[in-house]
Amino acid sequence: MSTSTSSNRYRRKAICSLLVAAGPLLGSVKLEVREGCPIVDGVYVNGHGPYRFLLDTGTQLNHLDPKLAKSIGLKGSLRVEVISSFAVAQAPAAEGIEIALESVKAGGQKMVFSDLAVVHRLGFDIKGVLGQEFLSRFDYLLDLRAKRIEFSKQDRAGTRAEFQTIHGQPAVLTSLGRLLLDSGTAWVVLFGVEAAPGTNDILTLAGSSKAGSVPRKPLIIEGRTIRYDELVAVPGGNEAGVAGLLPVSLFKSVYICNSEGYVVLD
Repeated sequence: MSTSTSSNRYRRKAICSLLVAAGPLLGSVKLEVREGCPIVDGVYVNGHGPYRFLLDTGTQLNHLDPKLAKSIGLKGSLRVEVISSFAVAQAPAAEGIEIALESVKAGGQKMVFSDLAVVHRLGFDIKGVLGQEFLSRFDYLLDLRAKRIEFSKQDRAGTRAEFQTIHGQPAVLTSLGRLLLDSGTAWVVLFGVEAAPGTNDILTLAGSSKAGSVPRKPLIIEGRTIRYDELVAVPGGNEAGVAGLLPVSLFKSVYICNSEGYVVLD
């Protein structure tokens, strides 16, 4: 569910190191995977919780159900633009929030109070979204096969690729162009490409768009051919410098080393 905010648009060319030392495990949390999307229990917002959240690598900010925000005394002190590849929406937000996922904590967090209708397609028990505002603070392994997320520096086997941070989100160079790594989508998506009449709804926290199928093309990352089922395209896209979306669900696990700017795809 690729989204970003206009106040957080930037690019960073990340440099990979040749050697990565394993670090202490900060926390390991069980995942539930629904339609390829990772969901966690045990999220606390300013000490309130635990709540169930979607983990979305393709969303810049954290999001919280407005009714829950009101019930725990959070008030929108500012308004932000929530920008996706297809739409722009205004929403109230609060900042200076502490978010904890079991033993892993991050302070000074911004949280948007937005309609979670898209997320609720996965279940009404989901109360919010953890985006890059939280996730980018850590190095972590998102293991969809073992259904766990592990927060730590790790030396992982697999396809290693540098990522570039675009609008606060990690984008990996592929044979189809630079694709945002997105745990909230099920399809490989291309922007600005002619397609058959739209038959799939691509949903984001800012809006939605119809996507049509296009002939499949090889998806290659660092010399490795990645298998996938369907390639869809939308006629436009607001994500400058990005060719589309790369689903995390294509892989058994994805290790994201934010401290050194690379991913390992297994």
